[in-house]
Parts: sequence; C-alpha cells; structure tokens
Amino acid sequence: MQPIVLGRPTINGAKLTVPVDPGAARQWFRDDAFRVEYSNLDGLADLDPAVLVVPALGNILTLAYALGIPIEVDRVDAAYAAAADRLAETFGAMYPRFDVKGFELRGERVGPVAPVTVTVKTDPALLLFSGGADSSSSLIEHRREVRALVTVWGADVRLTDQTLWDQLCSVVRDSELTADRRLIVARANLQDLIDGPALTRKFESGFIDGTWWGSVQHGLALTSVTVPAATALGLSRVLIAGSDFGGLDLPWGSSPRTDNQIRWSGGQVEHDQADLSRADKITKVIAPYVRGGGRLNLAICYQPGRGPDGLNCGRCEKCQQTITQLLLAGIAPDAVGLPISPQSLAAGRRALTRGFWHGDDGHRAAWRRLQLDVPATLTGPCAVPYIRAHLEWFRTAKIVIGTSDAAPRWHRVVLGVQRLGARTLSWLPLQFRKWCSRRVARLLGEG
Repeated sequence: MQPIVLGRPTINGAKLTVPVDPGAARQWFRDDAFRVEYSNLDGLADLDPAVLVVPALGNILTLAYALGIPIEVDRVDAAYAAAADRLAETFGAMYPRFDVKGFELRGERVGPVAPVTVTVKTDPALLLFSGGADSSSSLIEHRREVRALVTVWGADVRLTDQTLWDQLCSVVRDSELTADRRLIVARANLQDLIDGPALTRKFESGFIDGTWWGSVQHGLALTSVTVPAATALGLSRVLIAGSDFGGLDLPWGSSPRTDNQIRWSGGQVEHDQADLSRADKITKVIAPYVRGGGRLNLAICYQPGRGPDGLNCGRCEKCQQTITQLLLAGIAPDAVGLPISPQSLAAGRRALTRGFWHGDDGHRAAWRRLQLDVPATLTGPCAVPYIRAHLEWFRTAKIVIGTSDAAPRWHRVVLGVQRLGARTLSWLPLQFRKWCSRRVARLLGEG
C-alpha cells in the first residue's frame, strides 16, 4: 500500500511546515501540508528535523492506525517512534475496527529509544491550557512546576474564528494563574489537515461522542504539537488534563493508557489528575483556591453562536453541569465567569428531563453523582431562593440523558443536514475543497 509520506520540515521564523503526500489515504486529506505557528517561542530553527516532524506525525498517526496505512518520514525521534509503535496496539484494542496490522512507521530513527532524562513529579513542566475547569485544576495543583502554557488555536476554536479566539485568549491572559509563565499560542491546522467528518462517518459506531476528533485524534495531536516547544524550552514534562467519564474506562482520544505512553528523547507526556472526577477537581482544587482569595475566570464552553460573547453560554450541558458543581462546592458561578439566572436554570431543567442532551454512560454517571452530592441544608450561594428551588428539584429529579438516536427530532435533522453536507464535500477534489475553505475564511474575515 502506498504510504503517507511526510516531507522534510521547514522553519520560517516561528512557523513550522511539513509537506504531506497522502499516498493511499488521499481521499481522507483536506490539505497538502501540516502547519503550526508558535507565538512567544524562539529556537525552533535549532531543533533537529527528527523532533520538528513530531507535530505533523502526531496529527496523522491515528488516521494511519485506523486505515492500516504506513507512514514514511526522512528521520524521526527514536523515542517518539517507539511510542507510536506501542500506541498502534493500544488504539487497535480500543477500536477493533482499526486495521492497525497494516500500520508501519518507516524512516531513520534518531537518538535513544527512551527519554534521556527520567522525570519526577517536581520537575519543571509545560501544560496544555484551554482555560477550562480541567486544565485550570491542573495549573492550580502544579503551579510551582509549570513554566509554560500552550494554548492551541485550531483545536476547539476554528482558525477562521478570530473573534472567538480573541475572547478565549483574553480569559487565558487575564488570570493571575497565568502570570509569570510563558504563554505560547500554537496556531495549527489540526482539524483542517485530515477529513475528520468523513472518518467519523466511517467509524462512528464505536465513538462515544460521535466524532473522530474527540474519540480518537485530539490527545495525540495536541500533545505532539507541544514537543518542539518543550524541547526548545528544555522542559521534560508535558501535562495534559484528564477527562471525566464517571469512573468508567471508555475509549477516548486522551486517557492514561494513551497519553502516558507518549515519549520523545527529551521527555514524556503525563495524563494529569486521572484519579479526580471533574466534580472532585472543582471541589478539592478549584474551590479552595477561590475561597483562599485566588481569582479565576473559566472558559467552559466556547462554541460559535453560544451566548452574546461566544464564551460560557450558561445553558448548554457543559455549562450547567459546571454551574451545579460550583454551587455544591460553595462557589458562586458568576464569580468565575459563568452566567447564572432563573431563566438559564429553567432551561437546564427542561433539557435534563426531556432528553435534549445526549451522551454516554459517563455523562449519566456524572449527573447521578451530582444528585447524590446535593446536601440536605443549602447554604452560601445555594441559599439564593431561585437557586435553592432549583437544587431541591434537582436532588430527586428523573434525569434523562439520551443516546444520539434518542435526541429530539429537530436535533437529528440538523445533524443529518450537517453530515450530508460534509459527505458531499468529502467527495469533491482536494484542490476544490481547499479553494472553498479559503473563500469561506475570506468571507468570515470580512464579516
């Protein structure tokens, strides 16, 4: 089978480009090169191409695992290559439909097959930071060790959405937690290089959230982007905050069994706070920090069209769950940037009882745990009359979190239209799709 070939990395200032020849995977690619530009970072030109190829490689490895296609590079860090070999088996075990036996990483392997330095928990670290509850909890716990923060543009916020990105960056910058640390933005075509929607359609029956990006790609892609930054800064630890699935071991793109295997000659990735649920992070880490006088603004949801400012609509499931967790921890949600009102809580009650929100067993378990955590006596912010009434209702409410197929009819129609559009686009030639993407980006920029 014709391999995916990654060309020699090139550096132009702080911009890293790695050409891609898709080979047998041509139909799954949207672009012909991986691109990432780092802000506030020097020294990229001094790095070995074996390290510089890692961000591109990490973005397409999961595609190669799934389709059973070899990847060919000129040279690659040997420790990272050994980790890629091991991860093929791990992803194959998580997703039996993946053709991992056909995967092979070809090319010169440079350096030792294990990190040169054995890290300990007190070593200086780099943290992937989104401004959300998980990464904020990691930063609070490791604030003595974290020297640099990397926020990735092109993951959850599209590269074409400058306004939303600026709003997220303001939350990240305007925090006492991020002061005195190097703030690095990695602007990368993570979700624009390969055709995630097409891969979702091919494999979605095994995805707990219904997306290729969430269920498969994001952990390896995000952590690999940080490797040149960590190497240039001499940091041997990269932290990525853990996700909460209600204590269930579900297949996901970022977990201890995948992230903790990632190595390069200069260090390793650590899946952080895997032993804490999201509620635990808020109760045991974030709440004590805020009560102790720490100032914090959380970026919980930042999707286009949510709320007047794009950030923290206060009505979606993620916002409502975080609001409930904060209240039960004795923290007023609006004190950390989450809007709360009688109207938003009423919207939450409708959604929770009518099956407007859908997800997996982890979602259901998280809501059940929250119900058990509602105390008999409501004090602090919970004592506000409309909040008290809501929590008293919530304590015994019958929560309905449906499957994707059980979502409201209007929601299924919207998803169907989106998938039909994505499927139609995936059939078009690559160059035409690239032209369409540039036109849309130009129109959005002018709007």
